[in-house]
Amino acid sequence: MNGILLGILNNKASFSSKELEVANAILKDPGKLLTCTIIEYAEFINTSPATITRFCKRMNLSGFQELKLLIAKAINNDDLIIGSIDRDINLTSIETTSGIIASVMTNAISSLDRLNRLLDVDTLESVASAIANSRHILICGVGASGVVAKDFHQKLVRIGILSHCDDDFDLAKVQVTSFNSRDLVIAFSYSGMKAEIKSIVSIAKEKGATVVAVTRAGSNPIANSADFHISVAPSEAIVREGATVSRLQMLIVVDIIYQMLIKNSTGSTLETLKETWQSVASGGKNE
Repeated sequence: MNGILLGILNNKASFSSKELEVANAILKDPGKLLTCTIIEYAEFINTSPATITRFCKRMNLSGFQELKLLIAKAINNDDLIIGSIDRDINLTSIETTSGIIASVMTNAISSLDRLNRLLDVDTLESVASAIANSRHILICGVGASGVVAKDFHQKLVRIGILSHCDDDFDLAKVQVTSFNSRDLVIAFSYSGMKAEIKSIVSIAKEKGATVVAVTRAGSNPIANSADFHISVAPSEAIVREGATVSRLQMLIVVDIIYQMLIKNSTGSTLETLKETWQSVASGGKNE
């Protein structure tokens, strides 16, 4: 999945307007490029061979032939799903409620299918083990990712695993300053570029703590600094009106790890889960 198409998608913000036209054309129909020379492809997408050459250099490729080889490899690896996801749901262009429902549901189902292909069993098991064996756990995220962080925090508390999750990021930095190799930071950020989260991760690494990053697939600052990277499928523009299925994917990741922790736990964890449910259901009274 971490092939040339995903690389193009993740680096779109760095392209010039002309290079962006090349990127969009490739993502829309990768196979077309394989049938053309650079001159033919430039004519097909209404640009110049020089623009395509600059695009290749921007992607750190030697030239058009290397681009074709990587596109062919992506196609053979069934990586074409990337070409269909570089879009946000433009609800303002949908005239009916039923149309909105259909668009949101279709995008969500497709996104979860891509997430399923990305999830790595070994990484998830390592993360679950790190959570179970850490002294202190700090969970962080901003905006919609912060909602996911709080959901995970709540779930861990339910099974007796104490964690910290606070909107005060200065306080979070203070907490991480006292961390060491026995401690864990779990960072949620779809873009992988949030300044607040990068600062926390940076301090955690300086202190020797383990870092888990849950971000979009591909290279980004937070994922690159992490010991474990759980990738969610690119599903939205980095700059967008609001998180939609990216939040859903992260919540699914949380649910998977939560179920793994319960499965791997002792009987005392299940008892804690039962007791926490009873305390909430009964208002703290034993009935």
